[in-house]
Amino acid sequence: MAAGLFPLILTNCTKKLDKTVFGVTTADNFYKNEQQIKQALTECYYQVRGNPYNTLITAHFFLGDISTDDAWKGGGSEADYGPGQELQNFTVTTTNDIVGYLWSSAYTVINRCNIVIDKAPQATGDKDLLARYILEAKFLRAWMYFKLVTNYGGVPLILHDLTPDQILVPRASDTEVFDQIYKDLTDATALPQKSGYTAADEGRATSGAAWALMGKSYLFQENFSKAEEALSKVVTSDEYQLETQFNWNFQYAHKNGTESVWEVQLKVVPGTTYPATGSQLVQFFASRTTEGGYGFDCPTQDLWDAYDPDDPRLTYTFILSGDRFNGDNYDQDNKVSPSGYHSRKIFVRTAERGSVPGSVDKDWVVIRYADVLLMYAEVLNENGKPAEALKYLNMVRQRARNSAPMDPERVKQIYVPPTNPATSLPDVTTTDKTMLRAAIWKERRLELAMEGHRRFDLIRQKRFGEVMHSFAAKYNANKGKLFDDNRDYLLPIPSNEVLLSQGKVTQNTGY
Repeated sequence: MAAGLFPLILTNCTKKLDKTVFGVTTADNFYKNEQQIKQALTECYYQVRGNPYNTLITAHFFLGDISTDDAWKGGGSEADYGPGQELQNFTVTTTNDIVGYLWSSAYTVINRCNIVIDKAPQATGDKDLLARYILEAKFLRAWMYFKLVTNYGGVPLILHDLTPDQILVPRASDTEVFDQIYKDLTDATALPQKSGYTAADEGRATSGAAWALMGKSYLFQENFSKAEEALSKVVTSDEYQLETQFNWNFQYAHKNGTESVWEVQLKVVPGTTYPATGSQLVQFFASRTTEGGYGFDCPTQDLWDAYDPDDPRLTYTFILSGDRFNGDNYDQDNKVSPSGYHSRKIFVRTAERGSVPGSVDKDWVVIRYADVLLMYAEVLNENGKPAEALKYLNMVRQRARNSAPMDPERVKQIYVPPTNPATSLPDVTTTDKTMLRAAIWKERRLELAMEGHRRFDLIRQKRFGEVMHSFAAKYNANKGKLFDDNRDYLLPIPSNEVLLSQGKVTQNTGY
């Protein structure tokens, strides 16, 4: 995890290579000025996106969807991509690729952030701008530790750029990790609001994103009073509002829209072999038959059945066989999908894709305002304020029922929800705490389906095992049957990390 350039190992060298080399950039002579710190911070953002196969992003969706009742692993067969099958059936091993991707990607970002935080105070240049760069790095570091602690429990807390002899760090407790998250996010709330950035800086960390992630963290810990305090900062900021139409959250024309609180910027570079800063999620999740995709992350029938038949969100969550998109001369064919469905939210029409198959610059929307409103409704209810909670819950339902049931990007749509403005998705009215909690939890499933949030919710709600055992029994499926409450609320620590730590990092229970 140490900073600097890895040495280039050369063989068959001649004496010509023994000459003194001038002008070499190293960690000792870089990070000296504002421009170099900006480049280092850009690398932090870039590492969130990762390599051409988007290890952090794909891990988010594989874990958040496929290990839950919302999605099947899919693919060409059960044997297609074993790590995904392990997640689906709760037979995860300590060498699982996806588990390793999340860990290594998060610590790569953390290391880059630590460099910025350590080096920026000594750099020359605009001190206000350098201070902002530090706060952006703290937000990104907090987000990575949030991803780690909610999936693995307590993890090593590394807060500085370490040398190789310093990296054997034991696991901190989950409480210690959350305490550090709150420290970083408290600092990051001093960042500009979303409207405080110019178009050239679109996608940078903001105060609103920091407050939202802080609220989400407190919610995970069931500290409802602190969660309410943090989330209220977002709701009362006048920086965000729900998009008029639900589907606008997933369209190019509305990137970084009014509902986007935190969005990872993705861009395809024309003419490149790989989308250096783009996404290949379409390649992973689109139909194998008609799109040449891998066919993973297929919505379940159980998810479909959770919606009312007249809910317009069905249109923008599912793709059915027979659907046809604008510009295509073929119908969608989902015959390889275990459920017959594919995910609409992640899908991009052929006409909007890059030259590399499956490569797109469709951003990864990490936190939407609808997510914030539903979290806020939940904590208000837990804090004995059901009437206020209903206001924010019903804002989300109202937007859903007023959304168009016919997808404007489809010329042929097999199922069109039979909406009726007078009767579809009526407001929730109960003020009973238990019933309202259940209504909010269900609304989160419907609103955020196939966006990688389901696992997080089931874990913090402490009903992950209950839901998965119920799914296995209902569908006579292996998925969920082997769920172990003493093991599966956490992922295993990657075995190579345990080995390399020389015993400093211990394994989670049951692995």
